Amino acid sequence: MKAFLRWAAAATLAAALSVAASAHARADDIAVGASPVVSVQLQYGYLRIVTWNRPDVEIESAGHIGWQHFDAASVRGHIPHDITLWAQRVTTPRGSFNLPAEQFVLPTLPPGNHEAVVIRGGGATVIHLPASTQMLAVRIAGSGVLRIEGYHGAAFAALVHQGAIALENVRSSGVAQVGRGPIFAENSSFGRLRARNAVGNIFFSNVTATQIDVGTVGGSIVAENMHFRTGLARFQSQRGNVVLGVSGRAQIDAQGRGANAVATSFREAHTLSRSRSGARAILGGGGPIVTALSPRGRVVLFDGSIASHPRLSRRVPEIARAFHQVRARMAKLPKRSPQGGHVRAFRRFPPPRRPTPRRPIRVRVRRHGPPAL
Repeated sequence: MKAFLRWAAAATLAAALSVAASAHARADDIAVGASPVVSVQLQYGYLRIVTWNRPDVEIESAGHIGWQHFDAASVRGHIPHDITLWAQRVTTPRGSFNLPAEQFVLPTLPPGNHEAVVIRGGGATVIHLPASTQMLAVRIAGSGVLRIEGYHGAAFAALVHQGAIALENVRSSGVAQVGRGPIFAENSSFGRLRARNAVGNIFFSNVTATQIDVGTVGGSIVAENMHFRTGLARFQSQRGNVVLGVSGRAQIDAQGRGANAVATSFREAHTLSRSRSGARAILGGGGPIVTALSPRGRVVLFDGSIASHPRLSRRVPEIARAFHQVRARMAKLPKRSPQGGHVRAFRRFPPPRRPTPRRPIRVRVRRHGPPAL
């Protein structure tokens, strides 16, 4: 991913404007191949990414956006095999929270040619992608909100320094990281997923996963209607709580802080055994192994959704309230296309810039008397 971003940044920064953009410019119908790769690198702003049934990329922005298209020959050999998650340090009145750097191996893309579109800039932006897009890499270096809807490609990477990430109807494998802010995933299915933040809650609803690793340093995790396949699943909060609702077969191993750190609320048939600070719940006769850890908080286990356990909502009201608040905020995010920005196409590489010639400085000298011989 580092090599890909360096290549994309160098290529885009080295490009020149071929057509001047107006105050209401739009970049429509960026034709791409059957399995494109899209890289979006914003400095700030609200970013909504939606897939559609057209074979092109469309960008609409209220900010300043530049894009460049690369053919398959230029992209070949630059598609990343892994990504390094940012190391971040977030300071709050409650102390400092650190996210160490972490490596994540990306899935292999389907064979064939892959064209690429690199998008850079800042401001409120809506991007429509072809449904055949196979890799999506998004980075918001400052404050921003990222919303990805309907993406079903092979791999994705979503990194936001400060703000929020929302994944809706996503079927893919990848990573999601926010330094300060929530992560929300709903009605989605993941092959492999790594989701983490330093400060902020993480919310999952109606999510299916084969292999999933969710972690937060200073926030809590709330997940309901979780379906697990054959892989491993891990949910850990270093200083917050873990509230986990599972549907289907699973074996859940939970560890919390102190006696009675693990609370349960099950309606379906299950087997429950407790230890001093933990519990093991076997649902549906057993299934994939799920781990729920909170060294400094509580772990709450249940089946199905939070709404189907009224007593549970009353026992952890602040967590349930935060869950519904984040869902409501994500639903209120604007979906209309922003207008009034600059969307510009970069296409040709310019010659090296020459320094601006300096004007010679003229000095007037007054002469007194005849010149010396």
